[in-house]
Amino acid sequence: MDTSSEPLSTSEPCPVSLPVSLRAWREIDSYADEWFLPWENLRYFFLKSGYKLYYGRSRGEFCEPPVWSPPAVDSFDLCGARQDFQGPRLKMTPVMMAARDRCVVPRAMKPASELLLSSYNRDVVIKIVAKGEDGMKELEILQYINSEPLRSDPRNATVPVLEFLQYQDWWFAVMPRCDQSDELPFRDASECLEFAEQMLSDVSNENILLNHRGELPPTFMYCPEADFPYVNIWPPHPWRSTFPVRYLFIDFGYSCRFPPHTPLSECRVIPRFGTRVHRPAEMSQNGSCNPFAVDVYQTARLFYGWFAVRTFCSFYLLMQTSDCGSGPQDVIHCTPGFPRLLQDMTSFNPARRPSAAEALDRFHAVRSLFPKDQLHEVHEYAIWRFPLVPRPHWVTLRDLFECKQWYLAYEYTRFVLKDW
Repeated sequence: MDTSSEPLSTSEPCPVSLPVSLRAWREIDSYADEWFLPWENLRYFFLKSGYKLYYGRSRGEFCEPPVWSPPAVDSFDLCGARQDFQGPRLKMTPVMMAARDRCVVPRAMKPASELLLSSYNRDVVIKIVAKGEDGMKELEILQYINSEPLRSDPRNATVPVLEFLQYQDWWFAVMPRCDQSDELPFRDASECLEFAEQMLSDVSNENILLNHRGELPPTFMYCPEADFPYVNIWPPHPWRSTFPVRYLFIDFGYSCRFPPHTPLSECRVIPRFGTRVHRPAEMSQNGSCNPFAVDVYQTARLFYGWFAVRTFCSFYLLMQTSDCGSGPQDVIHCTPGFPRLLQDMTSFNPARRPSAAEALDRFHAVRSLFPKDQLHEVHEYAIWRFPLVPRPHWVTLRDLFECKQWYLAYEYTRFVLKDW
């Protein structure tokens, strides 16, 4: 990659100014001016390590590539067309910054014994992980799941860490830049069901990527004669079905590691405050909770929020082109046994929720029941909200009583009787 457009000092710059703590870095307002300043102060360090950072822009979470040229076609075995893919503006957060890897570093910046780095020109993401002991748990988990034999295990559905970088007592993880799992709506039921099976084998859509980096199919076109010049393309172009899609997890900041063979019932953690609307009730209560039961609950809420509501475009065009009473309502309610599985996974009583392995076994059974002739019917599914999974009133009351939530049971009974 050409770095000649920017003059670079060949001498070590002055000591950089960084946030005083990991928490201070995480709490930087991404919409404030110069939210990217800590990264800019480390530009020289990352350049010496072979990474040329994107450039942050004020008043927003976006950053721009160091050169407006397509990233390398061969990029960590990720799918996607990149020949004509101009480096777009990327949405980042204060704790993550995009970069191009293995840029050509001027020899004057490297010791004489080191050779120039070859120009791979691949998109990567650099994440701040730890400072001293703060954040060390996430660093250890990342190192663990990226060590052998776990890294080579085909069941390891995490974004690989390419390398760890250390600057003083700060630790950074470098990972391939992947596309978000929710870049485009799901196009049909088969894509929804494939996603569900992989997710059951943190759970939140913003923490799920897929093995793709490159151009996305257009979702609208310009029609000057229309009432609104930009109209949605229907049917939408295929995307997930055009490559062997694999979903990958990121972000282990709140993860815990338990000793091998620990019974699930004995795995307890103190919940941290969170703002996700699909978190279970025990995350807001005093005392410890079972993190695996929390994941099962959030997975079910994610599935219901994503698969039970079609996009407005899909619903509107279905109304215009077919009988309102024909065709599938949605993936959830057209799959016998799927609603009941999601009800069990979102029980108010964590002890009643199935484990992820049990949920996967049940899902394998219900997936085969989806009508085969409707698997590839186009009905866009996008995630807008996280509605509660409906359940009979008596089931909710039973769970509340089992958890000794007397006041909630009383208020819920009042609500049901009033609504009745």
